[in-house]
Amino acid sequence: MNRELPVVAAEPVPRVASPSHPPSWRRLVAAELHRLLAPRGTRIGAVLVPVTVVLFGLSKLLLHDADTSQAWLEAQARFRRFQSDAAEFGLPTNEAVGPRTFFEDPRYLMDPLSFADLRTLIGALAAAAVVFGIFSGGRDWSSRVMLTLATVEPRRARLFGTRALLVGGVAAGATAVAGALLVPLLLLAAVSCGSTGGLDGSYWAALTSQYLRGIVLVALLALLGYALAMLVRGTSPALAIAFLYLASADRIFGGRGPRLAEYDMDGLVFAVLNEKPVVPLAESDCFAGPGCEAAHVDLTTADGFVGVLLYLGPVLLLALWRSTRTDIT
Repeated sequence: MNRELPVVAAEPVPRVASPSHPPSWRRLVAAELHRLLAPRGTRIGAVLVPVTVVLFGLSKLLLHDADTSQAWLEAQARFRRFQSDAAEFGLPTNEAVGPRTFFEDPRYLMDPLSFADLRTLIGALAAAAVVFGIFSGGRDWSSRVMLTLATVEPRRARLFGTRALLVGGVAAGATAVAGALLVPLLLLAAVSCGSTGGLDGSYWAALTSQYLRGIVLVALLALLGYALAMLVRGTSPALAIAFLYLASADRIFGGRGPRLAEYDMDGLVFAVLNEKPVVPLAESDCFAGPGCEAAHVDLTTADGFVGVLLYLGPVLLLALWRSTRTDIT
């Protein structure tokens, strides 16, 4: 007697990415983000950054004091020594010079010290972002994993762009978290051993602007490191070339006028993070002296971003060209 066998529905075979069926962009982003955050150094950095920020913020409680009496006594002693030296050596004196001139306020003044502290933090993160970008872009070349990745995702422009967006996004996110951790700690220091005077709407607008500009700056410098590594296809040569590339700017722009001399990376980073707007000389009441020269020479925020893009643009375009137009070996 013949029995009919039951018909069992076949389970769908999962679709595996192949050169003819590359992964969707969502899967590509998830895979590349996992690869980006998987290295041990990245995971250690994810722990060290917030810990370092917290320690930096709490250090303000130890380095400042709300009691100004001792500082005034030291200022009066310095003023008396100044008067004694002036009388002994016949130095000119000025009636405007008094004990206040020699007074060093031990308190933590939220305005203006917080701007400098936030600038210090973002500057350190900017330097770290270049290194992070280099390792993110060069690690897969030394291990020859890039050949496999290019086989799975043959659209190399999409692979290059996805990795670039993730490198910049992770660097920007880390900066956003670090800044958000630091500001409350600085407020704690100001309340505990300093002053919160002057924290009006203009102050918070300026601090927020500096914070947002810093996030964009760190993302751009992470992209610079990534582009250098993708261009030279390695981590060690990219580190060496990054040093030479950034250090050579001082020789290129130095001695070509006070304004061009500030187009080294240090000057550009300061211009981007400067909380004080630069007053054009034509609109200033100042006509001579070092103060006028400094006000005229300083780069604006827009100048700073343009300068950073001048460093980034050519390297990024060359790296994209080499990633899409040359063989991966």
